Amino acid sequence: MDPVVRRKIPACVRSLLTDITPRTEKHLSDWPETDSESITTKDGIALPQRGTSEALLTPADGTATSSLKPCGLCLSKPSCYTCPRCNVPYCCLACYRSQSHSSCSEEFYKESVLQELKSQGVSDEEGKSKMQEILLRLRQSAESEGGMENLLRNLGEDETSVTEKDAHALELLSRLAEIQSSGDETSHEAQEILAALRDIEDGTDEEETDLAEKLAGLDIDSLSEEELWSLLSTQEKKKFERLVKEGGIGGVVVLWSPWWERHEKDTKALIKELQSENDKEMHNVNDKKDRKIKKVSSNKVKSDKSLKSFIPPISAKIPPLHTLSSNPSPLVQYNLINALYGYTFSLCLYNGDISEMLCEFCQVVLSISEVLGDGRVFNSVSEALDAAMRAVSAGGYFDREDPLASLRAVEAVAHILTGESREDAVGYSLSALSQLRTALSKAKASVPKEDEQMRRVYFQAGKKCEFFQSWLKENPKVLRSLAGCVWMDYERRETERMRLEGEKKCLEKGREKSKGPLIEEIE
Repeated sequence: MDPVVRRKIPACVRSLLTDITPRTEKHLSDWPETDSESITTKDGIALPQRGTSEALLTPADGTATSSLKPCGLCLSKPSCYTCPRCNVPYCCLACYRSQSHSSCSEEFYKESVLQELKSQGVSDEEGKSKMQEILLRLRQSAESEGGMENLLRNLGEDETSVTEKDAHALELLSRLAEIQSSGDETSHEAQEILAALRDIEDGTDEEETDLAEKLAGLDIDSLSEEELWSLLSTQEKKKFERLVKEGGIGGVVVLWSPWWERHEKDTKALIKELQSENDKEMHNVNDKKDRKIKKVSSNKVKSDKSLKSFIPPISAKIPPLHTLSSNPSPLVQYNLINALYGYTFSLCLYNGDISEMLCEFCQVVLSISEVLGDGRVFNSVSEALDAAMRAVSAGGYFDREDPLASLRAVEAVAHILTGESREDAVGYSLSALSQLRTALSKAKASVPKEDEQMRRVYFQAGKKCEFFQSWLKENPKVLRSLAGCVWMDYERRETERMRLEGEKKCLEKGREKSKGPLIEEIE
């Protein structure tokens, strides 16, 4: 068989091409086993020998950066392996065998088959003969299954991975095998099939570079969604729609790392000190909490130079507190917690990017933070946080796939109140309120003048943020105590959650042990 013929093999049929069992077998099998334990390598790839039980794919080192990247083939799962030929990260064998990686996987399987045939003393001619038999059997099966495409869908693990091009290529290969088995390899039809297979090969290579050529030299940021969509081919559009439908599009988006989680080197000691201060005031703080809080911040140390670029700039004009209120209420601190919760949860909900969704972001903040949206006043830390967490569920923002998002927002508030360092305890809080204040101002400007009520809501919420900023600048000591209280509240909620999880697991184990008929018939 011409070597070109065997270069492009559909993903869902590659396992069939490795089948060298007798024709009487009803099912295609994996590699047979023998007592040999030797493994040969070629181009850095372990080739299977008969009887080997050693895994052919070795997971990447957990410390490697590739493990933190999404799969470079399906773009929906974390990568676990790296192709030794092209160094692309991938998550599983299905992706390694996929059409987008066929240039490497087909060469690997071709070499594996030839190596296995050589190890059995089988000549190239005999190997070609066996491949022809497989293709002929496949052609016969396709006739009874209603066509090659239906057969591929029945054999493949993922029906969506089967394309018309796959079916057409395999149809040509099986027909060519039929012609070659009859001894008429030089016929006009055989030459036409070879030419068609070459066209398919060239077309695949062109598709892989087509998108890069389309986007080269374009200012992507200046293009609209419709213009970007028109640049994609039909196959690329289908792949994108499948990612959105199956939820895999999230693997393409890089998860935002909140700026408030980055502290200076002495932050761990600062948090411990905050706990010690609250221990004296509230008497009973669990040692487990102390270890947990230190662990939270242990991997979040950044240098001053890199840190500054992430933090939102503080408002240039913050009026003195006495110009806004002569006697501010002592409950301001609890209202501040509620406002910061709405800010942190909403910003994480939009993955830190609100540039094109300012109004939507502000609406979420106002619906979660009742102190900003409705003017409610809170009397304690727990009350302010409980109200915000209830608002998350009531507003429909609770995500079953991420049930801990509301609890992480409590931790985020604690981070912000802790500040960048002991010397600058209020900096993070001022930055958060500045970003929120700016967003509310821009949202107000985007609302038509006819909608006076909505403009007033945005204006009042922005003024409250301004008041919180003025209060913060004159009450840094209160903020330190408040940060310790929020850390304690977070640890209490986390401990309760872990306890409930443990009880749930115990109940599930008990149900499994007690499985059986609820009513037994007694003779």
